[in-house]
Amino acid sequence: MKRVEGWPGSSSTLNNREAPRSKEPVAEEQQRILCLGPDKIHFELYRAGSAREILKIHTLIVRSGIIIKIRQFSCLYHQMRCTVALLRLGNCCRERILLSSVTADGPFRNKKVPNNSSGKNRSSYKLFARDGHAAAKASKESKDAKADKESKVGKTPVVGSKVSKTDKGCGVGGMNTCPTEIVGEESGIQLLYREGIISEIPSQICEKNRKVPEGETAKHGKNVILVVGDGMGWEMIRAGAVAKRVLVELEDMGIDVKTGAGDDIDLAEKAKAAFAGRTLDDYYTEGKGEGLSFQNLPEFHVVTTSTPIVGEPNDGNHYGPANSFLGSVSAHSNGMAPPLTGENGEVLVFDPRDVMEGGNMVLWHDDKGGHYPWDPDYFLQGDEQPENPDFDPEYIMQHAIDSANSASAYATGVKVGVNALGVDLYERPVRSILQEALSCDKAGGVMSSVPILHATPAAFVAHTNYRKNGYQLQDGFRETEPTWAMGACAGIYQPSEALKQSMIDGALSSTYTFLHQDPDVMAEDFYEPIQDKNPDNGDKVLACFGGEYSESGQENMPYRGLDSTYLARWCSSGSVEYDEDEVTPTGVTPESEICDHYPEEELKTIPVMKENVKEALAFLSKDKDGFFLMYEQGDIDWAAHANHLDDLLGAMLDIDESVQEIMDWIDANGGYEKNALYVTADHDHYMTLLPHFPEVVANMIIDGISHNITPENNSNVNPWEKAIEAGRHEDESQSQTDHLNDFSTWTEEDIQNVAHFFGPPGSGGNGWGSHSTRNVVVHSGGDEECLDGLVGKGYRVLGREVEGAPDKVDQVHLHHCMMRQLFAL
Repeated sequence: MKRVEGWPGSSSTLNNREAPRSKEPVAEEQQRILCLGPDKIHFELYRAGSAREILKIHTLIVRSGIIIKIRQFSCLYHQMRCTVALLRLGNCCRERILLSSVTADGPFRNKKVPNNSSGKNRSSYKLFARDGHAAAKASKESKDAKADKESKVGKTPVVGSKVSKTDKGCGVGGMNTCPTEIVGEESGIQLLYREGIISEIPSQICEKNRKVPEGETAKHGKNVILVVGDGMGWEMIRAGAVAKRVLVELEDMGIDVKTGAGDDIDLAEKAKAAFAGRTLDDYYTEGKGEGLSFQNLPEFHVVTTSTPIVGEPNDGNHYGPANSFLGSVSAHSNGMAPPLTGENGEVLVFDPRDVMEGGNMVLWHDDKGGHYPWDPDYFLQGDEQPENPDFDPEYIMQHAIDSANSASAYATGVKVGVNALGVDLYERPVRSILQEALSCDKAGGVMSSVPILHATPAAFVAHTNYRKNGYQLQDGFRETEPTWAMGACAGIYQPSEALKQSMIDGALSSTYTFLHQDPDVMAEDFYEPIQDKNPDNGDKVLACFGGEYSESGQENMPYRGLDSTYLARWCSSGSVEYDEDEVTPTGVTPESEICDHYPEEELKTIPVMKENVKEALAFLSKDKDGFFLMYEQGDIDWAAHANHLDDLLGAMLDIDESVQEIMDWIDANGGYEKNALYVTADHDHYMTLLPHFPEVVANMIIDGISHNITPENNSNVNPWEKAIEAGRHEDESQSQTDHLNDFSTWTEEDIQNVAHFFGPPGSGGNGWGSHSTRNVVVHSGGDEECLDGLVGKGYRVLGREVEGAPDKVDQVHLHHCMMRQLFAL
């Protein structure tokens, strides 16, 4: 704990105060401040000359730059009357500065001002904190050393490590002349107001607590459902849409899509003739497309997935670095580290420019990555040349976002670095839309086809700087207590054993019904115990599958495959080859075999995803105040990481059926006037379909070998990880694509046989297996043109404006529009 003392004569003293009503002589008041971490400041007001005579003590708890508690007084960040900004002093100070303006309308309105019993002429409290160590250190440096350090300020730093620029001459005691820079967050409600999407900011977030003017009708928020196809880029959607249309057409022709045409040679020949020469041009090559349920939603937008970059980039620029402005997030828990400093010794501050300009944002550039995800330069054949001479097929492989900070943008509307969940860049917790729903007596639920506390669902219920910090994940679930939680329960990515036991026979048993996979309970009976439960009575549900509750120990819901049999898939694996010293990877050998993801008998105990979604809607919709639900199809991403299209297409069929269930429920429950639905992705991967993909899919289904849409030569080994391990990222004698090709295992024949490949052209078929920065899309209904109004707009990160991308919205905009619909803003 750092102790920072105030000093006489500074603006930190109280001004414009009436004389105290006391017989004792008036004495000047001074203050002392103790910094208890980035989220807490302890403030003492004491009589000058007598530090033991304390007049007032306050502890300020800060979240996202907003005072949310002053002793026992709460101040919700939606209330505009309680404002706070985080500020940074010049090079004389290393700690962040907290400046709060608490007026008579603020949280002190029912409390007497110290030594002012009349309460008149209440002043604003200005609290400052500084780190005297930096000033002392600066005073010891020689002028030459200072000049050398200051000369480095302003030079383009390593990508993503912007060094702050400050005015000089801010010496000890010069506090009032220190330059300041706002680093506070802007709420989504404030952004909507600033952009004219809403005409006013309501006095309270909960619509049922707002005072309704005479003659007006009370507003009621909509139920809001967010569906996240993890890794579901535009090309994944097209693959799923084309495959489903092929399946439907073949079924109409009499083909059993689970087994194929079998011995019916005439039927097989007829079906194959119908698809002969069929290409992607016969389906769609741009825009919204059709074939999946959510493609029928009326609204469609392209979404940027920009991520902040702090500190040194990862080797090979493989994902953004897992850093906050307090350093590596894996090295400490929330807030338990000092701020990062640059080469000049000053605390780093956020720079909204692109990383290529020395800033902290990975912004989107149309010239390098295409105006839309369907840009024709991604689909060149043979010797075709790009229409745009600046187009770079390797551009989208640099500094990718991950599911944690991506989901956090949807959950909180705040940008944060890779691996962080529900916090900001200073690791301060930020309330999620689900937590806001719960605070307004609405129901709030999360569900996923992967673990309950994996990145995407965890972003809505937990606050942790590191997605693998099991304690912080489980603690977040305990504090949030969502109304509905369903998914795999495996490892650290599930509620703690103590919490689950409490749901069975402890304190939580009065509210939670804990359901888990059981060999003696069939899928059709799984949800029977909750049919009479109601969130309005305080009832909640936790449903666990897989993991310790599964015979096979799988950590995601069953893969169904393109044929929907859930059986006989290629279980891809590979062995890494090393040099003679067994140190440097030199290649990969595939070692795949046919296997079942889950045993057939165990499948009978697991409800399919659309049934889980149906039960979630039935339960949450009993809440008379409404609900928020986030449903994630997380295994789309897992399949894409493995370059496994058979698993991926099965997961796409899952999300298609589940969203159809949601759309049917919406149609039967007030339509889009009372409900809002958003279907999107947290990020893209890097997959490309070849023109003859529809014919290949059809022929494999007809022949009963659709599992071969993933080649036997698939390895499930990430080629760029192995190339980096071999030091190839530092070898400029070859392109990144060439290096990838050395660690991929598909043949050119494989690529033609399955009519798709992963990674850039020439990387070898299974040449990526990682996220990319390519834009994703969102299909929506009930948005009421909120996203339309934010197309091309920017947003603020730590108070600084980040530019938007032409014809696109950003992930934070989706959060803001969901808030608008949920709370009738």
